[in-house]
Amino acid sequence: MNVLVNCGPLKEGGGQNVALNFIYSIVEQKNSNVEFVFLVVKGSRVESLVKSSGFEYILVPRKPLLRIMFELIKGRQICNTLHVDIIYSYFGFGFFPTNIPQVSGAADSNLFFPEVDFWVGYRGLERYKKILIDKYRIWGLKRSAGVIFENETLEERGRRMFSLRNTVYIKPSFNVPSQAAVFEPFSWATQCDGIGLFLCGWQLNKNIMMIPKLAFEAKKRGIHFHFLLTAPEDGSKLHLLFKREIEKFDVEDSVHIIGPVNKEALSSLYNQVRCVFLLSLLESFSNNIIEAWFFERPLIIADEEWARSICGDAALYVNRGCPEEIVDAIELVCRRDPLVLSVLDASSLLLKTHPTSDEKAKKELEFLTYVKSIY
Repeated sequence: MNVLVNCGPLKEGGGQNVALNFIYSIVEQKNSNVEFVFLVVKGSRVESLVKSSGFEYILVPRKPLLRIMFELIKGRQICNTLHVDIIYSYFGFGFFPTNIPQVSGAADSNLFFPEVDFWVGYRGLERYKKILIDKYRIWGLKRSAGVIFENETLEERGRRMFSLRNTVYIKPSFNVPSQAAVFEPFSWATQCDGIGLFLCGWQLNKNIMMIPKLAFEAKKRGIHFHFLLTAPEDGSKLHLLFKREIEKFDVEDSVHIIGPVNKEALSSLYNQVRCVFLLSLLESFSNNIIEAWFFERPLIIADEEWARSICGDAALYVNRGCPEEIVDAIELVCRRDPLVLSVLDASSLLLKTHPTSDEKAKKELEFLTYVKSIY
């Protein structure tokens, strides 16, 4: 079976890490019945890995519109030349010949929760563009020959709302990098009560604008707690707005923008923090969850349907819009309350129900084979 793995939409973030785990695993499994060719963005970590692993790959444009044009113009030629049997778009949907089955990974949770105004923080043309992209993603899901979900609730909603039939729920995995890098310790770390990690970029969905308010509330209570955010200092609109909020609440000394962190340095970073925050309005899944469990750090998460369906008893739930309640949870973490210890115990048990990266990749390939057989 010849598989075209479409990693064109993956330039950074959690989706790229998931794809990297898949590639690591298929290198190890060496399935002689499957041949892989990858579509990758130049300069991405995916390109670096497939190149070093000896896979055939094709570079695609970084900008979404140019990538779509590339798919429309070159897609049929690529599929015919390589005798592609099935396409795996990791995540999303590509404009390839309709006679070849395409399996999509579903990661856009807001598509399945129309009752939530996911783009509430956006206005005018920016909001319109987001909604238009969502309509395209729904169109792609409906046209997919198969859809892979990481969240059971989203799979159920997808089957009910969009009449998706060929779907599968595969729990996420976590792959420990074979090489470890050291994340330089912070000079002030020994003088504070704890450090909390927001492992994300400039995404309003992650509720990053709450961080200055949390730092202010913690300082008001006399808690010497620091917050790390892994977004880049890129001068973007959200970056500048965030800096103004830090100044407004006078918390420059306890909020730190540390920039993106390489996968190899995650272990070192997690070892320096006391807890992990995931205050998203919606998620299909998040690497933050399984990483917090793996590195035995309590997870403070938004009290939302998607979160409870994934985490059960393995998280501290908070009202994402209430800084006082979130800082209450921080206090529990700082004093290692029995509730926090029970959450860590539950995390350890739940982590064992997730597949290894190799097991997950095997399930993905089995689903691709199934979809190809019924198409």
